[in-house]
Amino acid sequence: MIADTILSSTDLRALLTSFWDEALEIEPTAKGLLFTMPASYPDGWQVVLELSQLTPKGVRMSDRGKTLSWLTGQGQNISTDAMKHHLQRLCAEHSLTEEHGVLCRWLELPLDACDIQVFAEGLVAVSRLDILNDHRMAEEDVADTVVKRILSDAGLEAKRKHKLHVTKDRAIAVDYFIEQRRPSAIQILRAKSDISGSMEKWGFRWHELKSNYTGLAPIMLYDRDSQLIDPYSRHIGETECSLFCGYDETDRIHDALSSLG
Repeated sequence: MIADTILSSTDLRALLTSFWDEALEIEPTAKGLLFTMPASYPDGWQVVLELSQLTPKGVRMSDRGKTLSWLTGQGQNISTDAMKHHLQRLCAEHSLTEEHGVLCRWLELPLDACDIQVFAEGLVAVSRLDILNDHRMAEEDVADTVVKRILSDAGLEAKRKHKLHVTKDRAIAVDYFIEQRRPSAIQILRAKSDISGSMEKWGFRWHELKSNYTGLAPIMLYDRDSQLIDPYSRHIGETECSLFCGYDETDRIHDALSSLG
């Protein structure tokens, strides 16, 4: 942070340049370059772009399908007329093209950094369409009702949609966070498709959070009637979480919460 009481343009430039430099990571790949941008999706994960030089003067910039797959993972139906309208509008505003679920843009060399920034802003804008999701607009779903009742029966208070910090600038929001005993985070798996992809992301998140919060006990719940948990997803859940089970397995959840004391 700037220590001087008088803010100078030089100090501000140095501060911002330092932040942008720390946020930037570049990794060569078989196709080109992967790099991070100083922008985040709603879940706190940093925007990662890929540049692939496919012609001597033509470069394809893409999100590798991350943005739309994240939306569908939140339960959003991107095929409705309303969603198509919003996607087309945002793509037009930010010069994005959708190709088989991948958002991309063709650029000519030499590159203009402004085009890259606008592209990243467009991805974030598209990801914000998750607020249109029906389950977000509902007062509460069945799983949340069950969890709240279990917490009440156990005499535990939980913070809703609480953000746990992985780094100074990046946080992960969990559905319920309990601090009264051993710290515990309860997350309801809400993905309607690509269960394994969502579980893989949560596996990395739990691993990072457990490194930052000593003794953290993650509990992850899913719907046994509508979500098919494959062996890979189950392995992640049972390895990274203190409990991974259906939200209707109330006895198991009660026992897990009781063991926190």
